[in-house]
Amino acid sequence: MAAEKNVMNNKAKESPLQQSDAVFRIAAFQYQETLNNIMEKDVYMCRPEDTVQDVAGEMAKKRISSVVVTDSQGRPLGIVTERDMVRKVVAGCSEPVFDKKISGIMTPDPVCLAPDGTLFDALSVLSRSMIKHLPVVHHGRVAGIVTLRQIMKIRYAEPFVIIGRLEKSETVEDFRNIKEQLVYLVREKLAANTDPVDIVTMLSLINSGIHKRLLKKAIKQQGSPPPVDFCFFVTGSHGRRENLLFPDQDFCLITEDYPDSQRDEIDSYFYTVSKQLSDDLNGVGFPYCTGEIMAQNPKWRKTISEWMVFVSDIFRTEGPYTVRYLTLIFDSARMYGSQTLFDEYMNHAFREISHNYNILRQMHEEEEGRHKVPLGLFNTFITEKDKDHRGEIDMKKSGLIFIIEAARILALKHHIRKTSTLGRIQSLVDKGVIHRDDSEYFESAYRVILYHTLHAQAENYLEKSSNDYYLAPGKLSHRNREILKEAFKAITTLKEIVGSDFGELIL
Repeated sequence: MAAEKNVMNNKAKESPLQQSDAVFRIAAFQYQETLNNIMEKDVYMCRPEDTVQDVAGEMAKKRISSVVVTDSQGRPLGIVTERDMVRKVVAGCSEPVFDKKISGIMTPDPVCLAPDGTLFDALSVLSRSMIKHLPVVHHGRVAGIVTLRQIMKIRYAEPFVIIGRLEKSETVEDFRNIKEQLVYLVREKLAANTDPVDIVTMLSLINSGIHKRLLKKAIKQQGSPPPVDFCFFVTGSHGRRENLLFPDQDFCLITEDYPDSQRDEIDSYFYTVSKQLSDDLNGVGFPYCTGEIMAQNPKWRKTISEWMVFVSDIFRTEGPYTVRYLTLIFDSARMYGSQTLFDEYMNHAFREISHNYNILRQMHEEEEGRHKVPLGLFNTFITEKDKDHRGEIDMKKSGLIFIIEAARILALKHHIRKTSTLGRIQSLVDKGVIHRDDSEYFESAYRVILYHTLHAQAENYLEKSSNDYYLAPGKLSHRNREILKEAFKAITTLKEIVGSDFGELIL
């Protein structure tokens, strides 16, 4: 089996895709950079009963500017900074407090992010919350810390400008103006040979910021806080953080369980919030989802217990929408609200799929039959025949979707919880499912196809006011045509790996 999977290793090493990948190495702000790669992992932590004097002494000894206060399990309870020591201990007290407990001066419930949060996320939080220290928490426990001092070393003004515009925006028109400028920003970045993965990550982070701001606005307009704990989450390209230029809406809602006697009142509250959010998103430029995957639809607005039943029923009763629902579930990411509710939902989904691998075969067969790689005999492009798109290729349907789906289905089969396409491919390498040389081949293909998909979408919009993904390969240079053909060949190889992997699946 290993020989079958690695049959392309030598070809991958010789592939022109490896050379083309260097095109996307131009220095720029790394929107996809995660906090796990930049955080300080040697974090000073103390317990709430420790004294102010002891903590202050350790901070001076270690020459650090903050301490995270945790419980016995390493879960964050609060944070104390140099400023807290000066303001609350040195300047703010008329009597000595050095023998007091540190919990008395800590800032409780500190703002935290996860290790897979991005540098852009950290910049946004630090800017919005006016703080200088950001604990990084993994599975509820402190794993590191990011400081404003670290981040201020960034030499790129662009993310600060974008975050500033998002923070200052209040109205639908404000956010629409931001979104309308993205097509020009994308075209500039493509012309500068910026990594297309960074471009879609940038788009996704900006779109996520717009979603969150509009959601908070919708909640505020209700005049009262949410009546129960809740979590809004996004799916599809939003969940993978792989937005192209004009994504539609795909968001759902989980609430904690509550008595049936309160259903009308509570459900009405969240319906109103969801409808307001959806209308505002549409006004900004995120079209209503044609499949109505929006939380104003009661099918996508449920209590956690109802979500559990819904997910279990998908696995137990296969139907025409089974595959569609599975892709939505496993391409999900929390947008705003309770991480605990979202984790409970996803943990249940992964438990179900671990006991129902037969459904993956249905996913494989259904997705295998939906699209064809646009390469024919003699290594020629297969293009559209209809008059509107004659000589063109739909780069999303005939290229990008293959890599996304192949990475997803292999990841699910091998218990991988990553949602991004490249994250899934890297995890498959770590598990030995894909050889590292082959993964570089596939990743290069993904970047090439993603580049041409974004380029086609931007140019079609600016030239024809269309938001489709059609590209005329005949208009490319000879070199770019050959590189694109090689990318499609890589897709065929990836499809073969998926097929051989499922040949081993025991039902």
